[in-house]
Amino acid sequence: MSLMTSNWLSDLYCVTCHTQLIASGRACPTCGTPMQVSKSFRNQGYRGKLITVLGASSAGKTVYLGMLMDMLSKSHNGLRGVPNGSFSMDIQDETIRAFENRRFPEKTPSEADHWNWVHCEAFDERNPKRRVEIITPDVAGEVLAFELENPNSSVTIRSLITNTNGMIILLDSQQVRDAARAVDVFGTKLIAYIADLHTRPVGERRKQVRLPIAFVLTKTDGCREAGADAVKFARSNLMGLTQYCEQKLASFRFFSASVVGSTMSVLDDYGAEYQAPLHIQPRGIIEPLDWILGQLEKKWRRSK
Repeated sequence: MSLMTSNWLSDLYCVTCHTQLIASGRACPTCGTPMQVSKSFRNQGYRGKLITVLGASSAGKTVYLGMLMDMLSKSHNGLRGVPNGSFSMDIQDETIRAFENRRFPEKTPSEADHWNWVHCEAFDERNPKRRVEIITPDVAGEVLAFELENPNSSVTIRSLITNTNGMIILLDSQQVRDAARAVDVFGTKLIAYIADLHTRPVGERRKQVRLPIAFVLTKTDGCREAGADAVKFARSNLMGLTQYCEQKLASFRFFSASVVGSTMSVLDDYGAEYQAPLHIQPRGIIEPLDWILGQLEKKWRRSK
């Protein structure tokens, strides 16, 4: 039976793992990427560089992604983003609505079919050739941690990291300050995992990974040291990670970011305490993406 008359789509492959997709399916049978994400990528026609955003549990991925999409949609410092597909606006809408209600977004569930996905074409209005496609799910940090301990347990994460051209990795600055060793170990394991997927043996030596990686220290409104100097803070508190990056990565940099200006403790109707954002004051959200664009442009020029 020909592909055109069977249950398979002859021209649609999963953007994450490249599995050929079934016409009647809602998601990739291999990695679970929603069909609408792959359709959006195919219909866009542009085959640019892919960017993925990952982070540890409670690092603030939902807030960061939601605010990044919001700022790109309005253009910020010359960078602009165009969401592809209505699904790409869900995380932005969820984040802004939560802030309007003086709350942070709900924690991302571990079930992959409940993750919000983003497909956004981001470009520099001053130089349209500087562009990338941000294709990333709001991955639960627990799932990422489990994949690091049990490789191949998440085809989605493995495929995303294998096929990405640049990464933004979020680390909670307050956790770094208060429990540096745990974050240091997590970050080092993640870079080792990435290196295994991206390095290629050359004789008896292995080249450094040429994937630009931006580490973002989040929630710096509650950690002034990280907000003042991200590089110094990382070198002082994440020595294992920084030294490992110097050995394995050709291009990496630490940034600091925060979304709220201040928070307050509030008791809900059941007496449970939670932190409520008082006002939105985003800082350092766009800069990591701008840096990755610059690194990819340099890489492209060297390859010409």
